[in-house]
Amino acid sequence: MKWINRLIGSVTDKGKELLNAEDPARIKGKYSLQDDCTALLSYRGDATALAMAHQILDRYAASSRDEKIAFFHYLSSDLSPDFEKLSSLALALSNDNDADAETAYKQLQATLNDGRKTLFELLNIPGSGTPALVQMRSELLDLLPTHPELSVVDIDLKTTLETWFNRGFLEFKEIDWHTPADVLERLIEYEAVHEIKDWADLKRRLSGDRACFAFFHPALPDDPLIFVQVGFTADISERIDPFLNHAQPVSDLSAANTAIFYSISNCQTGLRGISFGNFLIKQVVQHIQTERPHIKYFSTLSPIPGLTRSIDKNYLTEDELQEIAGPLLISLQKRYAELSLTELLKDRSDRLDESHEDTVSFLNELGLYYLTQVKRGSEPYDPVARFHLSNGASIYRINPFGNRKNYGLKSSAGLMVNYLYDLERVEMNHEEFKQKGTIDVHPQLQKNKKRLRALS
Repeated sequence: MKWINRLIGSVTDKGKELLNAEDPARIKGKYSLQDDCTALLSYRGDATALAMAHQILDRYAASSRDEKIAFFHYLSSDLSPDFEKLSSLALALSNDNDADAETAYKQLQATLNDGRKTLFELLNIPGSGTPALVQMRSELLDLLPTHPELSVVDIDLKTTLETWFNRGFLEFKEIDWHTPADVLERLIEYEAVHEIKDWADLKRRLSGDRACFAFFHPALPDDPLIFVQVGFTADISERIDPFLNHAQPVSDLSAANTAIFYSISNCQTGLRGISFGNFLIKQVVQHIQTERPHIKYFSTLSPIPGLTRSIDKNYLTEDELQEIAGPLLISLQKRYAELSLTELLKDRSDRLDESHEDTVSFLNELGLYYLTQVKRGSEPYDPVARFHLSNGASIYRINPFGNRKNYGLKSSAGLMVNYLYDLERVEMNHEEFKQKGTIDVHPQLQKNKKRLRALS
């Protein structure tokens, strides 16, 4: 790689010389960033185009927020495809007997990709181009809430990145304590589900009865795109605490029969919406089956991050919560007399009594109702549920008090869920979920599911 970087650097330096000889004002930054982009789209020489692309990326990185907003508006307005030409070409293609249909189709594709998408391709220079464009999209996503008119730029940038980050380019790696320190530091930085507090915490998560797997990309060789943490256990775990306690003794790996996926973290904000997790889980399962053949069962111990948010947004009302409680309601009202169920779950979940049997029963009913009946369109409202159910997993068990840490209480009143990856059912479950919206629920929960469906 070093000799390739030296070669690219040499070509870039030559391009700067040629560019300086041709237009000294441009190499000295006398033109605007937008002018440089327009000029890049007309350059045909590889050396000068490479030098121009470097200059544009450097200037963008050094720009202020207002300058970046102006740049994105330029991409949105000045570099849009020629829609009149697209309409004409599409009309020509609608005539099946048109002898020039092949030519029209090629022109249609070229016109559609002209402008923004061509610029993104030209800026994808070896070494620094891909990371710079991932960072550019991260900044664009931050702007979209206040500048929705820039969404067309995001569509083109996202589809371009999807092409570069497709499954064929991803590199699968198992991470251990001997992985380079800069990669390990990024695990601590990127962990999005259960904070890694320090190096001792990380080391325990990489010890004998634990593992970590990640996807990398050649353009970001030391920067994971996504990683999953796995614990090997003798049963399907109900609580997160043992996985997060770095003082927990290392258990005998040979006694384990289950792999628990307890944390999945996407690392690159600029790749939001580009899915890697489904590929990663399947790859991890295959790897574990090969390297640890005594592991027979694959389950998650997952958060339910949208639960209290759905109550806050009134997707789950007080009346619905009372219906879910059913005959347990009187007992709950007696136990938490001064609090409504809404208040209890949203603001005072620390008051939930684990020793109170009816509280545990209610939370089981609530978790299953939320995951199967509270929807966003035809799919579950909960983002983690959508992810695992779309992958073909089943809802195996609701775990009241699975996470009693502050963030677990705040987001889901402490509830967690096991999604089971039954390898004989995964593909069928995936097809049923995608085609019919069918959520596979383990037989032990089916009775509750039928009752709760009647409430919805």
